[in-house]
This record gives sequence, structure tokens and C-alpha cells, in this order.
Amino acid sequence: MNWKVKSTDAVDKVVKSTFNEKRFFDILRPFFGSYTQEQVNGINGIIKAFREVGDGDIDTLAYALATAYHETGKRMSPVREGFAKTDKGARNAVAKLAEKRGPDSAVAKYSKPVGPYGHVYYGRGHVQLTWQHNYRNASKDAGVDLERYPDKMLDPEISARVLIRGIMDGRWNGQGKGIDFYEGEDDTLSREEAIQARRLVNVQDKALTIAVYFEQFYNALKAAGFK
Repeated sequence: MNWKVKSTDAVDKVVKSTFNEKRFFDILRPFFGSYTQEQVNGINGIIKAFREVGDGDIDTLAYALATAYHETGKRMSPVREGFAKTDKGARNAVAKLAEKRGPDSAVAKYSKPVGPYGHVYYGRGHVQLTWQHNYRNASKDAGVDLERYPDKMLDPEISARVLIRGIMDGRWNGQGKGIDFYEGEDDTLSREEAIQARRLVNVQDKALTIAVYFEQFYNALKAAGFK
């Protein structure tokens, strides 16, 4: 099903006149196949968040879009780990994955209820935020206590802000090295640099695949005049 691409009022107010949104979506159409309204809204929401809290660097936006494309299974909207519809479903999904990967795996450690609220801090949002401390640390960007209310990461606006800020400051790689660290002297990510930039989110898991996605979004943004 093809949906007509329309800008939201919020995006209309912040996207500069140089950005040809229709051209951007037209260029990406073969990459997506055809758009759902969920995808269109999700992309627009990430662009809006970038305009509000981003650094103005097209690499940051393109890598955020590529990350969301991968982590949400092309949906471009926040999801629970395993694409579960409910908290119970996600808990069951990560518990089964923990059994498969063994007691020393990362998922075995974050699949258990922890903290004063008894939540399981499995992956949520555009970026699949995991671990209790990451929810706590993202609360300032979210504007809500994510440690207490982790499902707020399923709010598209909150999730998009956390995604953008996390890519910028490198909070998830354990070294505080944001996307600027991976850019070369020309301040643009090469293929190899984009591969290394996967460390911003999940070490080198599917790093080449996401680097290719990054190039798709970057080229579309540039061709559509995004500044």
C-alpha cells in the first residue's frame, strides 16, 4: 500500500525551505519498497527531533535514521524487543533468548526484573535502549523518569530525542565518544568510518549493513538539499 507523503505541522515549522521533502522520500522509495504511514511519520519524527536537539551535522541525522531503520525492522517507529506488542510478550521473548544464549550472555543479565520498580529493561524505542542505567541516564533527554516508566521509550518523540542525543554524545559505547569521533578530517563518514560508528550503539553487530543504510539516507538527504 502506498501512502501519500505529507509533512506534519510540526515538521513544516522546523524544516528549512531548502529541504525538498518530496524529493527525499522519492529517492528513498526503492530502498523502502513502498511506504506505510507509520514509516513516514517515524522518519518525519526523527528529522523533527534532530532539528530540535541535534548538532546540525547531516552525518548524525543519517546515522540516526539508519540505526532506526535497522533496529525497528524498517518500521521507523519505536518497538519493544522482539517486536512484542506487550510488556509480557517482550519479557517472554528476552527470557527465551537468554535460555538460547546462556547465563553469561548480555541478554541473560538484562532479561531479569531489577530495581525498585521490578521492570525488565529490555530493548525499547528506535535504538532498542537496554539496561537499567541507560534508562536512568536517558531520563533527562526524555523529560520523564525512564527508570520508573521505561515504556515511555515507546513514545515516538521521546524515543527520537534519546536516539539523536545518544549518537551525538556516545553514551552507549562506554567511552563517551560520539559520532564526531568517527568522522575523518573532512567531517564526513566514509564507509569504514560508518562501520566503526556502529560502536555508538552495539559494538560491531551488523556494522557493515548499517553503514550501507547510512549511505542511503545520507545521499537522499544531500540530494534533497537538507541543511
